[in-house]
Amino acid sequence: MNKATIQTISIWGSTGIIGSKACKIAKQSGFKIISLVGNKNYQKLIEQAKLYEPQYVGVYDPKAFEIVKESLNSSQTEVLPGSEFENLAKIETDCCIMAISGSSAIKPTFDCLGHAKRLAIASKEAIICGGELLIKMAKQLGTEIIPVDSEHSSIFQCLIGESKKDILEIILTASGGPFIDFEEKDLEKVTIEDALKHPNWNMGKKITIDSATLINKALEIIEAAFLFDADVDKVRPLIHPESIIHGLVKFNDNSLKAALAFPDMTFPISYAINYPNRKTCDLSPLDFEKLAKLHFRKPKSWQERNMKLAYQAFNERKVIAFNTANEIAVSKFLNGELKFKDIYGFVSEVLENTNSEKAESIDGIFQIIDFVKRNYNCN
Repeated sequence: MNKATIQTISIWGSTGIIGSKACKIAKQSGFKIISLVGNKNYQKLIEQAKLYEPQYVGVYDPKAFEIVKESLNSSQTEVLPGSEFENLAKIETDCCIMAISGSSAIKPTFDCLGHAKRLAIASKEAIICGGELLIKMAKQLGTEIIPVDSEHSSIFQCLIGESKKDILEIILTASGGPFIDFEEKDLEKVTIEDALKHPNWNMGKKITIDSATLINKALEIIEAAFLFDADVDKVRPLIHPESIIHGLVKFNDNSLKAALAFPDMTFPISYAINYPNRKTCDLSPLDFEKLAKLHFRKPKSWQERNMKLAYQAFNERKVIAFNTANEIAVSKFLNGELKFKDIYGFVSEVLENTNSEKAESIDGIFQIIDFVKRNYNCN
């Protein structure tokens, strides 16, 4: 696929940080935004609809839907409720940007396959829960998957022109989060406000908490295994506080490829939209003289323990349960129902008490999610 074939784009989760950047980048790249999809942030969705003039706007939240529909009543934009999202996902488009967080992204991700030529995906839950089924169906239906996560975008770029048999390791870097220097005993005092202060990235609440626990990196390890058809044991994390190197690949001759950029999602979003071409970004280039030093370190024991959940979940075929358990645990922490230090124990208990998964359909995926929620989402 070349740039000339990418002319229309749909953006799911347009009011979030990634979705908002995607809207601007798509417009700068000269592409037509066919549809925007949001949830409760009706003010921003209305602003985007007026600015980008999409053919469709989808609004999941019923109250927000009524407000958006009334506000855009005199425009040419058709406003659709959540009940019509399946049809919305099946509208033909060159590129679907999936930036919805959580398990809500799973169904529209599958629904867009075969209708979008390219799926630029930032929703890690859809990749993890969709797993082999998502990758298989995308290939069968002719939808190209380009990752938007900065780490996976970097690995994607490093692997271009390389043979899978030559790969020794896939290395995903992690900033270490706000508690990079904390020992186990320090976790007792962590507050919600503390955990939401990420040192490098401006992200939504859920992924920010995941970055603080480093379970985000565990999820990304699973993502990499699925996206790149890699042995999960060949994917490993590396603490890199500056978040300048986003991913590395080590080959059998012990050489490495790395992708470097400032910690800004503009780069991977633009790459996913414009691939195989590159578009000039409105960001300063790296100045190695000013950077002076880049640092790397081993994770603390509690960080390593949290990230090791990835290998357990993948090898025991419990990735859907793992992802769902973590969603529940983060929600409980943000609601004040669970301490930060107890997130690991909650997720680990779910893994120990669920069976291996065999989801052969979208319904099968949601059956597993519903089972975990029914059994563990209690107060």
